[in-house]
Amino acid sequence: VPARDRAFFADPAKASLLSLATAVEEVTPYIGTELKGVQLSKLTDQQKDELALLVAERGVVFFRDQDITLDQQHELASYYGINQHNSKTEIPTSRTPDIYLLTYGRNIRGHGNFSGEWHGDHTYEVNPPAYTLLRLLKTPPSGGDTIFTSQTGLFDKLSPAFQKAIEGLHGVHSSDVPYLGSINGGGTPHRSPISTAHPLVRTHPVTRLKSLFYNPTFLERIQELNAQESHHILAFLREHLSNADDVTARWKWTPGAVAFWDNRVIAHKA
Repeated sequence: VPARDRAFFADPAKASLLSLATAVEEVTPYIGTELKGVQLSKLTDQQKDELALLVAERGVVFFRDQDITLDQQHELASYYGINQHNSKTEIPTSRTPDIYLLTYGRNIRGHGNFSGEWHGDHTYEVNPPAYTLLRLLKTPPSGGDTIFTSQTGLFDKLSPAFQKAIEGLHGVHSSDVPYLGSINGGGTPHRSPISTAHPLVRTHPVTRLKSLFYNPTFLERIQELNAQESHHILAFLREHLSNADDVTARWKWTPGAVAFWDNRVIAHKA
């Protein structure tokens, strides 16, 4: 995690950013905020910093009817840190390998085997991305929603005894799934699969709150446990995540809508 997260430079009141909005609506009490009337293409550096803080505090921030271009979106994402190159090749332009274009048609079997599963982005990297910035160009007539769950909330819902039991454990995250998905889809991965161990419980650098760092798509095992122990712990965490409606927000996309979330503490699925 970068030591100089832009949220550290923000006004805690976020007055400059929030004053732009015609309305500020909480999607749920625990997670998700929609800023209405704000154009991401027009933000000052101060407002960008305050947005980073809001994302850290609320997990995910939503916008509709954005006029931001692809180049402007790339520039905005670059403001917050080094962009992550995707391991697949489905990108809109060769000059921007850190932009990933998602396209799904009617063929459900062609959607891959992980986009509909809970996951965090690129958690198999040594330094997974802190933020994800997703903009919708075109939406289907129905469906296509994205669901976001707070892993801070998931940790808070655990008993103190279980929290203590899993702190200090490490999950081994592997890129095998996207690697094979790329090959099976006719793509060419940029590199061979990798695996990385990350703490199962982490402290957010900005909020200082503890959260799970659980990813059922990429997390293969718990490093310190034997296979049977690891299996049972991961099975419980999967059930825990799937039943966390009270710390979950559902976002219905419209053309030009944007979701900006904290990949360090948010699990999502489409």
